Amino acid sequence: MQTEKDVDVAIVGAGPAGSACVMALKDSGLRIAWIDKSAFPRDKVCGDAIPSNVQRVLNLIDPQLKERFIQSFSEKLTIEGCRFVSPDLSSFDLTFSTKGFASRRMDFDHFLFNTALEVNQTTTSFLKSEIKTIETSAIGVRIEFADDKFIKAKMIVGCDGTNSQVRKNLAEPFIRKHENIAAVRAYYSNVSDLNHQLLEIHIVKGFMPGYFWIFPMKNNMANVGFGMVNKYISRHSTDLKKALKQIIASERFAKRFEHATTDDVISGFGLACGGRKNPISGERFLLCGDAASLINPATGEGIGNAMISGRFAALHLISCFEKQCFDAKYNQLYDQMVYNKLLKDLRIQRFMQKLTADREWLINFALRQVSKHEFIRERVRKFF
Repeated sequence: MQTEKDVDVAIVGAGPAGSACVMALKDSGLRIAWIDKSAFPRDKVCGDAIPSNVQRVLNLIDPQLKERFIQSFSEKLTIEGCRFVSPDLSSFDLTFSTKGFASRRMDFDHFLFNTALEVNQTTTSFLKSEIKTIETSAIGVRIEFADDKFIKAKMIVGCDGTNSQVRKNLAEPFIRKHENIAAVRAYYSNVSDLNHQLLEIHIVKGFMPGYFWIFPMKNNMANVGFGMVNKYISRHSTDLKKALKQIIASERFAKRFEHATTDDVISGFGLACGGRKNPISGERFLLCGDAASLINPATGEGIGNAMISGRFAALHLISCFEKQCFDAKYNQLYDQMVYNKLLKDLRIQRFMQKLTADREWLINFALRQVSKHEFIRERVRKFF
């Protein structure tokens, strides 16, 4: 068995959380091994909405990174707001305080990955690398791969998604699958009456609790999908792919999809939702993004929180190496940073998800109130 590399930090997962962490470590001088099971570009099943707080995170790391994203990343569509439609067809348009974007994750993640490698010259990427085991000890972390090569590091960061290998190997179990969301997504061309500056979220009678979305993309494409909390999927024995097809074929949407085309590929994915204060660090490890269960329980959006946590992980890592402290107690400072920023909103979002659930009358009432009152709209706007 041959040692592949000795490094300071191993970052597992090259999505938005991992990219934010690598970028935020660009001036640290730390030697980084960046590991992912896939090669880029690669697809990531998602709604493809890129929230405005992505820009804020990039700006905090380096204003030039924000400008590079806005000016140089061409595979995106500018999104000005979101249209919410209730079961009784009441609707309102929420304008975002800062414009967001829509982009295929294949393109967005690839852009972030390349940018991170370009700005952080002390990072070596290990793509198509399947992890077999991860072990921590008093002297460091040992990551062994399926080909029997291994890496040694002083700290490891799990940015590897809902099914995180870092979490499974090192953390105490905290994922509650029945509280998470499952969703399916398909791509369509030529959907009628598509406002290319607005995301659409529809609560559909007969398919509650859950929501159907139509998110515009470049080149007259749309990301179309349906998601629901796992416990209701089990309770109602819901087939999400079948439900998506039924919604599209329903009287409410059939005309809009009459001339639309698709490749008939419907892909599924799981979302590890936040709202609880879970232990997201330990002896020589940190968890970020979906691996830390930080997804918005009300909307299913996770990219923004992933990048926020990735940046916080980088700030904490710099402190760890300055003080040469890598133990579980010291790493709790990272948990505090993340939860001081995100937990309050995640708890509100989880409460709203549980409160509305399959209460059709309440959803109709709530959306009508939001449409009428600017104060309530302002409170909703902060979640986007």
